[in-house]
Amino acid sequence: MFHFKQFSILHQTEGLKVNTDGCLLGALSKFENPKHCLDIGTGTGVIAMMLAQQYPKAKVTAIELNTIAYQQADLNIQASVFKQQIELLNADFTTYHSETLYDLIVCNPPYFSKHLQGPNANKNMALHSDTLPQNVLTEKVNTLLNPDGLFMVIYPVSEMEQFKTLAALIGLYPKYIYNIQNKLGKAYRTIIGFGKTEVTPEESTLVLMDSNGQRSEGFSDIMKAFYL
Repeated sequence: MFHFKQFSILHQTEGLKVNTDGCLLGALSKFENPKHCLDIGTGTGVIAMMLAQQYPKAKVTAIELNTIAYQQADLNIQASVFKQQIELLNADFTTYHSETLYDLIVCNPPYFSKHLQGPNANKNMALHSDTLPQNVLTEKVNTLLNPDGLFMVIYPVSEMEQFKTLAALIGLYPKYIYNIQNKLGKAYRTIIGFGKTEVTPEESTLVLMDSNGQRSEGFSDIMKAFYL
């Protein structure tokens, strides 16, 4: 069980745990007064509920392909104060169609493309990109994103470089870049906010832990609205 300030994750299936990457992505997904938000591959539902908390007037749609994860997210959302605000769909994003264009789209995607899969099917789906290839993700997001909307996504550094190239080919350009480091040194993840207008992106580095192994001041500040 994982408690946040305004909601709790009550059930966690193996391979579908609450993690720092997802929480950071949810907290850094900033957009002024969005009306419609989309969370792709919601897993436990944590990002969808973080969006609902940040934007109480927004309608949040959360999509999850894995049936077990969908059921878990449904339990968590229905137990929260955001159940009327979030629409949860057990659907495949690669074939998802919507007449609604979204102001804010968020995705913590699977990213392993050249690694052997293990025996846990849920963990494989959460980690391996077979179910959501980068080219499909960019194309679908491009059709669903408002002209002035924002698409927030997190990848390991090398995968993000590939993703940036694919995104640029269809007209999605970095607007915000967050280089994530566990400790001061080399980034291990990158969070980028993409828009449909080419601009000089705002780039920053976030170090999660200080020299004593405690949450850094910057990390704590970003998560203060959510973490207990």
